[in-house]
Order: sequence, then C-alpha cells, then structure tokens
Amino acid sequence: MCTPMEILTPRQADILNGVVEAHIETSGPVGSHYIIKKYAIPVSSATIRNEMGALEEMGYLTHPHTSSGRVPTDSGYRYYLDHASFADVMPESLCLQVARELSQNYQEQREIGVFLEKVTSMLSSMTREIGLSLSMAPEPGLDQKIEGLRLSLQGLTHILEKPEFQDINKLRTLLKTLEEKIVLKQWLLKQVQESQVSVSVGREHESQALENCAIVTARYSAGEMGTGVIAILGPKRMPYRRLVPLVSRVAELMEAFFTEHEEFDT
Repeated sequence: MCTPMEILTPRQADILNGVVEAHIETSGPVGSHYIIKKYAIPVSSATIRNEMGALEEMGYLTHPHTSSGRVPTDSGYRYYLDHASFADVMPESLCLQVARELSQNYQEQREIGVFLEKVTSMLSSMTREIGLSLSMAPEPGLDQKIEGLRLSLQGLTHILEKPEFQDINKLRTLLKTLEEKIVLKQWLLKQVQESQVSVSVGREHESQALENCAIVTARYSAGEMGTGVIAILGPKRMPYRRLVPLVSRVAELMEAFFTEHEEFDT
C-alpha cells in the first residue's frame, strides 16, 4: 500500500507532477534539466535537484541504480492521481464510433458474455492496453461467488510492447496471474462497491504479480441485469489524462446503451 501523504509546497507539487508526466512520456528516469526545459519552472537546476531530493526523502520519487534522474514511486503516482483533474477529452467522433460499435455488436450477438467480450476487445484496441470486463452481478458485493462471474480479458499482446515487462520472470508471473483470473476477479468485484471510476497503482493491488501495473476501472449499471465493470490494465506509467476519461466515458455509453436495450440472453 502507499504511504501516508505529506503536504507538498506548490513548487514541489509542480515538480512531482512534471516528473510523473515526463516519465509517462519517456519511460526513463527524469532529470532536473528536462523538467526545466519541458515545464518552464522558473528556478535553477540546483533548486529543482534539491526539491527532487526532498520528494525522494518523502517517498514520492526514487532513482534507479546509478541514474541521477528520478522516477515516481507508487506514492508519487497516488499523489498525482488524487490531485489531477481529468477532464472529459474524448472527442465526439470517438463517442459516436463507440455507440455504433455497441449497436453493431448487439445486432450481431445478444448473448451477454459474447457481447461483453466484443466490448472488451474494442476498449483494448482504443487504449492499446489490456481490456477487462466483469459480467454483471445483480447484487454487487464480495459475497458473490467468484467462480460464477465471467471475466473477459482481451489484448494481452499489448503488454509485450511495454518496456516495463521486458523482464521475462516478471512477465511470466504476470501472465500466469492473468491466465488464472481469480486475482483480477476479486479486485474488480471490490471496485464495483467503491466508486464509479477508480485507478489503482502498483502495490495497492495487494498482489506481487500486479505491482508493476495500474488498473483503471469504471462501473456501469445494466438495469435489471445488475452492475458491470470495465477496466484497462497496463504499466503504472500509462497516460492517465487520456485514458481515465476514456474508460469513464465508455462506461457511461454502455450504461445508456443497456437502458435502451434490455433484451439480452444471459
């Protein structure tokens, strides 16, 4: 789990946000010169280095091996996510595309499991991350029988594109966990109860296999069929500003779709 948050000065918060977004963009350690050049923070490189050192002492940043640059810790990502404003940036054209694909999938297949598999595949293609969906549970809760819930998982090959998963042992452990599905089912079922949209990072998942991952989860109502969950799974440095609003919007579109189309085979 992430450590308790310390209060940051506005400058420290700006630097931390800059490091997180620069690491998301580059995948590498971030130095003071990059921060000054990229974000035009009006202080010297020495001041940036001192502030980055303070952020490291507080547990928000770390530096890998001999590199002088820093990367975010789980606590750094958590601070960034808790203080970020994720405006709905999904273009209207993409909303219309999603609506069309939902309608087309419904016309082709009204068996709910197959329908959700197609939606999950669409979500994976849109985000270039692993797409997930959990079948509807009429009464969401941890007392649901995990075995009876269908988990759709699409886009596994996307994980091979990420530098974080080039370590064959870590990749093998992650793929084994994804294949078994029980850990993901438990986590997604827990998210159904907590909030409409949530982002979990690293060790927050309480599973060693997922400690290098982030999961963006969105809940939707499917009327009498219950409550469903869609999600994407990828590296901790996924582009949250684009993907969090996208997953949220797809869930909203699915809820609106289920309101209008109630004739599914379960």
